[in-house]
Amino acid sequence: DPGRNPRSAPGTPKSLAGTPRACAAASGVRDRSSSIGGAAKRVFDLRDLAAAEVPVEVPHFELDEDPAFWMDRNVQVLVRLRPISAAESTAYGQKRCLIQDSSKTLSWTGHPETMFTFDHVACETISQEKLFRVVGLPMVENCMSGYNGCLFAYGQTGSGKTYTMMGELSKDGNELSNDSGLTPRIFEYLFARIKEEEERRREDKLKYICKCSFLEIYNEQITDLLEPSSTNLQIREDIKKGVYVENLMECYVSSVKDVMLLLLQGVANRKMAATNMNSESSRSHSVFTCVIESHWERDSMTHLRFGRLNLVDLAGSERQKSSGAEGDRLKEAANINRSLSTLGLVIMTLVDVANGKSRHVPYRDSRLTFLLQGFPWRKL
Repeated sequence: DPGRNPRSAPGTPKSLAGTPRACAAASGVRDRSSSIGGAAKRVFDLRDLAAAEVPVEVPHFELDEDPAFWMDRNVQVLVRLRPISAAESTAYGQKRCLIQDSSKTLSWTGHPETMFTFDHVACETISQEKLFRVVGLPMVENCMSGYNGCLFAYGQTGSGKTYTMMGELSKDGNELSNDSGLTPRIFEYLFARIKEEEERRREDKLKYICKCSFLEIYNEQITDLLEPSSTNLQIREDIKKGVYVENLMECYVSSVKDVMLLLLQGVANRKMAATNMNSESSRSHSVFTCVIESHWERDSMTHLRFGRLNLVDLAGSERQKSSGAEGDRLKEAANINRSLSTLGLVIMTLVDVANGKSRHVPYRDSRLTFLLQGFPWRKL
């Protein structure tokens, strides 16, 4: 299934967490009563629920491919639903606590029932290619026009972030598979568009130059994934450069194959570990950055244009009780959750600032937000 995350491992599924209403509605489910402080409490056996389950047909909703939608909005939120894994289905059945109502809305089936609206909601059966055409393609066009873009993959551990961002990486880069993620598809389209634009504007002597870097933030320390011996790199600020990482390797790329080699090298060096919720859990935030520079001649003048694209695969949030994290895994989880909390706080603070309130934006409270400070956050 092109929408499935192959790295997800059996664990307590989000589709059943906190859904007593769904459990009670199933037929043939045994329940037993217990008395706590004189009050009766009904307890349902999830194994009985799984045995009573009938396969659920998941509705398919098409996403609208409208690049113009991105012109009027600086920030968009897309929610992607991951299919229930085979292990989860065997252990707990097919019940879901979230029901998709349309390509923009989700409903929580617990008590009280609540509907949430987003810019886009990608259903379980959406393909990687379709997701790219809705999300990735407009970002490439914007960056080629000189705008900065940033794509975050955010969610619980095992929810499919890395699969969505990277997917299956091909060594030759000549042909992408159905499971190839947003990042390789973005660069396949980017270099096709560069070739097209350079041919169309040959008289202007238009030329593009692309350079990439790949880093991870692990336990609040920055490591160059293309040069793993370069650890604990420092973030600096410069009047001309803005915010940047000192001594971070940048590689010039001119084809999808060049990018694939960098991705494969960086992914191999990224911190991974097994938890109860994910057999290959990303334990760090990764940031793949591409600077797109174009220059052309017109009216006896040389024109320059720069656009920067950040593709951020965030480490997954998790609860120690569910993930079973201990020792180093527990320390990693604490740093991951703290960093994600800071990111959320920065965004909420910027919303207040945009609404005219006077607030201090805590960019420096985490390496991730400090690194991305140079982006047009104020437009949030």
